[in-house]
Amino acid sequence: MINKEQAIKHGVNIIDTANLQSDSKQELINNVKHLLPNIVNSDNQIDVKALNDLFDITNTTSNNQGYELTFAGKGLARAKAGDSTTLEFKIQPKQSKDFDNTNNVIIRGDNIDVLKILYANYHSKIKMIYIDPPYNTKSENFIYNDDFRKNEEELINEFHLNEDTSNFLASVYGTRSHSGWLSFMYPRLMLAKDLLSDDGVIFISIDDNEQANLKIMCDEIFGEDNFVANVIWNNKYTLQNDAKYLSGQHDNLLFYSKNKDLFKIGKDKRTDKQNASYTNNDNDPKGAWKATPIHAKSGSMSSNYIVKFDNGVTWKPPAGRYSRYSKDNLMELYDANELYFNSKGGVDKKTYLSEVIKKGVVFSDMWFYEQAGHTHGNNEELAALVGKGIFDNPKGTKLIKRILNVANTNKNDIILDFFAGSGTTAHAVMQLNAEDGGNRKFILAQLDEEINPKISKPAYDFCQENGFEPVISSITVERVNRAGDKIKSENPDKNIDIGYKVFSLTERPTVDYDEATKSFNIINKRENHMDTLINMLVATCKTLDIKIEEIKKNAIYKAGGEIYIIDIISEEELSPYNNLKVNIDSLVDFSLEQYLNLNLIKKDNVTIIY
Repeated sequence: MINKEQAIKHGVNIIDTANLQSDSKQELINNVKHLLPNIVNSDNQIDVKALNDLFDITNTTSNNQGYELTFAGKGLARAKAGDSTTLEFKIQPKQSKDFDNTNNVIIRGDNIDVLKILYANYHSKIKMIYIDPPYNTKSENFIYNDDFRKNEEELINEFHLNEDTSNFLASVYGTRSHSGWLSFMYPRLMLAKDLLSDDGVIFISIDDNEQANLKIMCDEIFGEDNFVANVIWNNKYTLQNDAKYLSGQHDNLLFYSKNKDLFKIGKDKRTDKQNASYTNNDNDPKGAWKATPIHAKSGSMSSNYIVKFDNGVTWKPPAGRYSRYSKDNLMELYDANELYFNSKGGVDKKTYLSEVIKKGVVFSDMWFYEQAGHTHGNNEELAALVGKGIFDNPKGTKLIKRILNVANTNKNDIILDFFAGSGTTAHAVMQLNAEDGGNRKFILAQLDEEINPKISKPAYDFCQENGFEPVISSITVERVNRAGDKIKSENPDKNIDIGYKVFSLTERPTVDYDEATKSFNIINKRENHMDTLINMLVATCKTLDIKIEEIKKNAIYKAGGEIYIIDIISEEELSPYNNLKVNIDSLVDFSLEQYLNLNLIKKDNVTIIY
């Protein structure tokens, strides 16, 4: 064990994995302090009153209560996003597929902990997030009940609550109330925003029960200016004639960008119906075309010219109209045989089908089931892989592939789904990669939710028959496994990444120092050296798909141009890395002072990870 005080004394770098999130927030406060020093108080916290005074917000009206969403537990929900997790990753190589080579990741555990761990190494790196959270609050309690893990006294002290407030919030969390649902979603979306790249986007499936509340909450978290659309997905093609009022035929899909100014939306493919009006009656070598006017409603007087073409046709804009092109440009179109002269003496430009196909068309905010699939088809798609009745009404690959195209994901982007469910997002990513040659990577997170055999017998039986732990994440992993195999069998000549690394969550090592015995009491649930290495990579902001080079088994590894030491090594083994950044696990019985004194490693290059 490397004593932290000794490491600090020697001036080496320290990474405390328990404080990765707070360190990032402190960096933000430091930036604010640099720009506006008067609004950071002596406790190094943002002084909200000083910020209000700076913009004269409090004096603009006698009622300074702004428009916002309020709900029981909001302050605590916001605090939960910044509260560090005590958990870390644990590799599951037997559940994984092609662990050493794949770029894909599946994480089994509560997604709020997953998002907090990913905060360090995926901050601003995710291009697209899709989630289908539990939103049927009218029918059952949440599986993710977000109960208070700390005892009541700690809760009251940390968040400055009184006992009555604490008891009230404890009763709200995990209930079917709107406040319970919002308290559950708020910290997850706050964390999700920080993971998005500057040009990244998030899509959230939601029904009408919580759509209004979710819209206001997302306006607050992502910014109202970054709202792109509320897409209506017509997900059912049959009417429910026994409906009491109206037959529900749609779901909502809220669509936000991290920064709308930087996001470039994708384009839809043209349909056969849209292409039908393009013909090639004159056998133009450029292919099918459609005539479009060369005049417009607006323009300048200089565009009101008259031109006489070599074929004898004289043309000028109709009264009140202007030419779309300069005279020189119009003659270039004529020379290129891109003008059409009709029998009435009119002149149009040929717009070629090949050009408009390349440009695509703007997506609508109304998606019909022919475009994005429907509930019945989605059930059949999943049943073909794992059997009937195992998941109720999963989302389908047709919907997710459409979202991937709207998000304009390129061939190397990272896609995150932290309510993975049946694993549709991973299936869709692999399928789209097979179709366009992409190398998109997916990260899924799914809670190890126990399957009740009385409620979900097909799902429980599926796990039992296949030797899986009867939890939802087992089905997630197996669906991705079977989907990948199917895609590969249908595309045998294509290089498609159908593998995935599986991680679960476990308690991070804890260390107590006993002053009386001058010894450390270490509680370490890591079972192998790779668990240590993976969490060191996370702490040093390396993504989980990074390639790892083994230099000495269970002791020395290289990744991203840096060295990772996870066990005792000799002086001779360390000396070759004097000029590289060296990361050392704090639990290694490592004589730091000796190596520094011998100049085996440069002090500035050393980082101890706690």
